[in-house]
Amino acid sequence: MSSIIKPHSIKNEIKETLSIGIPLTASQLIYASSGFIGTALVAKLGEDALAASILVSTVWMTMSVLFFGILNSVSVLTSHAYGAKNYKEISNIMGQAYLLGIMIIILMIIVLSFMPVFLRFRDQPPAVIKLATDYMHALLWTMPGLIILIISEQFLAGINRAKIVLRISLLVVPIEIPLIYLLIFGKLGLPACGVAGIGYGFAITYTITAISLLCFLYRSSNYRKFNIFNGFFTVNFRYLKELVSIGLPMGFMHVIEVSTFTIATYWIARFGTTMLAAHQIVFQFLGFVITLVFAMSQAVTVRVGHAVGEQNLIGVRYASFVGMLLNFGCITLVALGFYFMPNLFLHLDIDVHAPQNAALVQDASALLAISGVLLLFDNCRIIGFGALRGLKNTRFPMYTAFFSFWIIGLSAAYILGFKLQLLGPGIWWGLTIGIATGAVMVLVRLYFMIRHLDLAKLAAMKSNVGGH
Repeated sequence: MSSIIKPHSIKNEIKETLSIGIPLTASQLIYASSGFIGTALVAKLGEDALAASILVSTVWMTMSVLFFGILNSVSVLTSHAYGAKNYKEISNIMGQAYLLGIMIIILMIIVLSFMPVFLRFRDQPPAVIKLATDYMHALLWTMPGLIILIISEQFLAGINRAKIVLRISLLVVPIEIPLIYLLIFGKLGLPACGVAGIGYGFAITYTITAISLLCFLYRSSNYRKFNIFNGFFTVNFRYLKELVSIGLPMGFMHVIEVSTFTIATYWIARFGTTMLAAHQIVFQFLGFVITLVFAMSQAVTVRVGHAVGEQNLIGVRYASFVGMLLNFGCITLVALGFYFMPNLFLHLDIDVHAPQNAALVQDASALLAISGVLLLFDNCRIIGFGALRGLKNTRFPMYTAFFSFWIIGLSAAYILGFKLQLLGPGIWWGLTIGIATGAVMVLVRLYFMIRHLDLAKLAAMKSNVGGH
């Protein structure tokens, strides 16, 4: 189908990118707040409950970034089809996306069911293992609703309806947090589930929200033209293969990133509890900002996908580089804040004026300054990856992550931290060197891909689509 290509300007591209990015970013902020509050509530149950939640969160994070990363391919393919105004293809994509979601639900339930066996090998007291097992079992019930929500929200982002994603989060979290509180402590006649109450609270809210959203998408006249449920009962290996081949490298890339920081945390623990505490505090801020960068990266993915669907090479260039510069300006402000006003951030976690915290404030301030530099490079890497993802190129960023994080980053971190005895700051500088290497590789790849891009060939590519 033909489509009308809008005239290009930096102002218009910023407007279009923000119209997608701001709702996705705000949604991430809201969802992150529920996890933060849930952890704070568990802390009131005591050290065993908190240790159990951290133990489960480590396993859950690795699982989620792998499987949820696969589902990011939904927004890539739907944005291409939406840009081309090919609603029939969106119907085929979504039918197979929900089918793939069921497969992922089954896989995650099987893996999580065996996690208690793995937890017994961890050096933890039996009471902690028991609480962690209960929490893990509760999380099993979140899978159906959560996967359906992710797929549906990816669809909405792909067709430029990101504001609905924000409205969903605005409706879910105000219900979710009180429900988690009631289930943790057993209020209003509900059972006191302890740390498992987080899982049951998530399960109830995700399930109800997913069912409501599916009913809305099915009944609404605005979405009926997409027929997103039509292909669910028919297996189409072409689209299944495309979803997996685009999404799986993204999942593996996220696992590489998470595992790198996990290893770095274990290394920093060897430098004492003060340095470890400083690392954890700074990593909390870094993770929060990176989550927002990933949301903007998805906005760039969608904008690039729309341009590809429209067969609009200039649109691809604008979406890629205007989105990158826009986000770079925002992250620069954050990095400057980390460097010049560390106490403004640190006082959210600790009393920066207490004498007993002087060493912690000093170490955390040093790491926070380094993390600002890291953020500048990681922003370029992640936004560049978002543009490549819109071009269906996800294997190269995965290879880049392997090389830059595991080979360069961890090697540099070990040399600077241990051999040159720069301790915690050395570990962080090493990771920064690795991420900077990855950013350069991704940007060079993006530049050459756009320069030699064949949009007709890309739009017709339905197999072997992972990018090489």
